[in-house]
Amino acid sequence: MSGNGSDCRSARTRMREEKTDAISPIVLDHASRPRNLGRVKDVDGHARLTGPCGDTMEFWLSVDDGTVRRASFVTDGCGASLACGSMATTLVEGKSITAAAALRPEEILEALGGLPLETTHCATLAANTLRATCEDYFMNHQKKHRTPVRKRR
Repeated sequence: MSGNGSDCRSARTRMREEKTDAISPIVLDHASRPRNLGRVKDVDGHARLTGPCGDTMEFWLSVDDGTVRRASFVTDGCGASLACGSMATTLVEGKSITAAAALRPEEILEALGGLPLETTHCATLAANTLRATCEDYFMNHQKKHRTPVRKRR
């Protein structure tokens, strides 16, 4: 999975080899300099999904008082996958965990200025992985704050 500079360099190379006239400058920027890339410890939510194309994406969230304070990701996918993961993390930081869970692929694509049709599934993978990460947070949060039920005598 991507998480170091050499993986990002190869993703940048792949993006340059693709039709750059069909790729927005925002996509190129997020693919070559992904935001919030890397694993994080001590998180409140985590998920890993593999999309139908075989790309895998992982997200981590740190949440404070219902607000996403930090979001990070890694992927083993192409430059479009890097760009979508990067944009998804920037869109949800500072938002409520509920808003993060509701992020749609279309919102990621719009923020990136679009993607070639053959790579739009990367936005779906990012949104689905983020949603699964939020669900993991909700499950963990409920367990930590569950009030024990007293048995009646």
